[in-house]
Amino acid sequence: MRVSLGPGDTDCRPYYEADPDDWIVKALVAAEDGTYWEHCGVRPLSILRAAFQNVFYRRRFSGASTITMQAVRLIRPHPKTLWWKYKEAFMALKMERKKDKRWILSQYLNRAPYGSNFIGIEAAANGWFGKGAKALGLGEAAMLAGMVQAPSRFRPDRGFEKAFKRRDYVLGRMHALGMITKAQMEGAKSVRPVVCRAPRPFRYPYYCDWVMRHLGRDRAAQRRSGDFVTALDADIEAVCENAVREAAAKGGYSSAAVVMRVDTGAVVALACSGDYFGQDDGQVNTAMSPRPAGSTLKPFLVALAMDGGLVTPEERLADIPRAYKGYRPANFDSKHRGLVTARDALVLSLNVPFVQLLQRVGLERFGGTLRELGFANMKEPDDTFGLGMAIGNVEVSLIELVAAYAAVARGGVYKPPCALKDEAEGALASAGARVFTPGASYLVSDILSGSERSSASLGHVADVEVPRLAWKTGTSSAYRDAWTVAWNPEYVVGVWCGHKRGGFGDKSLVGAKAAAPVAWGIARALYPQNDGPWFVEPGDVVRRRVCSLTGLPANADCPATEEGRAIAGRSSTGLCPVHVRDAEGNVVAKEDAFLAAFYGRAEKARQLAIAKPEDKAHFVLVPGGPSQKIICKTVGNPEGSRLWWFVDGASVGESTGTEPFAVEMAPGEHEITCSTAEGVSAAVTVVCE
Repeated sequence: MRVSLGPGDTDCRPYYEADPDDWIVKALVAAEDGTYWEHCGVRPLSILRAAFQNVFYRRRFSGASTITMQAVRLIRPHPKTLWWKYKEAFMALKMERKKDKRWILSQYLNRAPYGSNFIGIEAAANGWFGKGAKALGLGEAAMLAGMVQAPSRFRPDRGFEKAFKRRDYVLGRMHALGMITKAQMEGAKSVRPVVCRAPRPFRYPYYCDWVMRHLGRDRAAQRRSGDFVTALDADIEAVCENAVREAAAKGGYSSAAVVMRVDTGAVVALACSGDYFGQDDGQVNTAMSPRPAGSTLKPFLVALAMDGGLVTPEERLADIPRAYKGYRPANFDSKHRGLVTARDALVLSLNVPFVQLLQRVGLERFGGTLRELGFANMKEPDDTFGLGMAIGNVEVSLIELVAAYAAVARGGVYKPPCALKDEAEGALASAGARVFTPGASYLVSDILSGSERSSASLGHVADVEVPRLAWKTGTSSAYRDAWTVAWNPEYVVGVWCGHKRGGFGDKSLVGAKAAAPVAWGIARALYPQNDGPWFVEPGDVVRRRVCSLTGLPANADCPATEEGRAIAGRSSTGLCPVHVRDAEGNVVAKEDAFLAAFYGRAEKARQLAIAKPEDKAHFVLVPGGPSQKIICKTVGNPEGSRLWWFVDGASVGESTGTEPFAVEMAPGEHEITCSTAEGVSAAVTVVCE
């Protein structure tokens, strides 16, 4: 449980229901309104007496307020004037007709101030005596009941003797009214209550921080007060806390984990490593902090492309060097594989094919889809992110990312994260917002699952039997962030690893190495018997014969075919354009658009070339700065083969394979050349200003 301060830094605890047998109820009635159980909300003779005394003595001599009238004042605060006293009496009569006595007492006890910042009897009992209202002893209840008349004057931590006398007065009233015996009264008077300012409950700090922020954004929740029952599962939370703590201790970085129910979007666990009360950045909630998404966005792009009829799992994409107006995407391992299926491109998380795919889908369309999936930090125009959006230059928080993947696990329907139990119950009945078709969602999940895939990437983690999960890793540029999201029809598990202050260059921050073992450890704890559910193939996934070369629907002349999957009514039905018959009736592969472009670029990729900087590139040197260098990168040089570098014909050093080489530059136009031992060379011209 977590108790947070309310408006005005007040401490108001869970709702107390008045019970006539509780000491606090008896003590309050004795202290404030001895005839409470008999009157109808007001005492007419007392009001007349108070009015006469107040007029005669020209000051407020007595109030004549019943507990019901005081409850009215607490529910609807107003000035203490004679006119309001009459209105108060009328409203009290009305309340007594509509509500029972216990309800009125509960309202009073939950709203009355009890000194310090305590509002309500539960906060007072816990704050002053370290126990709940129903656990109060006779003397303790009498002391608290006596405080309501003047909370500041009778505070036991500042004026104990005054509070002590007031307590004895209340005990005397209880005896006079027959609520306690003389022996009980004397016994209670002989005990001096021990004031014990108990700390407020403070568990699951990061989860509760997110809940508080969630409530701050929820207008309906803002209109509510009192208790909020969250969707947290204490057992799963404990698993996550242990997992991120161990990962952080082992890796020397921070870690965070989120677990969400697929059906409702309820966040059942949210944990961050580190000491919440740490001096520097302990209260930084890394589950809510936006960070570059890395390759975790690729499943959304491929699902969108499949729904748009642009690609199917078996369709071939070109993984070859490309340039887009100065932007040259590269794969994580700096290698190119030629023709690959869309499935393999997603499994291997290849950057180059996905940048090409984003160009076909369109920046605006993909950016709009990410916003539909709850990416709240995408406030800039889509062209600001550019094609780098395909490989994760968009910032997202872990909890947003998990909610987006829950949409895939839900068959393409997005539901926002739920913090409260009643929200989750409402979300279960909610239709949500459809973003992808069931077919595209299923195909993405199916592609990114399987024991062979787990074993290949997770090594020792997959040596034991694990439940079937789909999962995707991501690593942001310069090794800043490592991500893994794993899911099935029931849960989505998301893990982030990185440094709270950002930073880069930590090569241990790779999604498959840092975050994936943590995610799989949590997933195994969710299903200790390895009995997790899996998706049922939806009706819009269909089978068809496709060309084994292109992955497109096979025509009658395709020499080899295989089974491929598609989405009914969405996937393109255009036949493979490559295999045709020549003038003599022989089947040939057309050397045009598809194959010629690929083989031409693949051959070029095997040739030595300077990939960076680009030819005719311009650089601005910082005046008076230190030695300023340009980083040169090559392609097509075999591993281990030496390269010699020249600037304007003068030797400046050598490198090996395709490792980067730094060239110191001066103002002016320069030619940068690299050459192999065999005399094969490549050159670019750059201008430094």
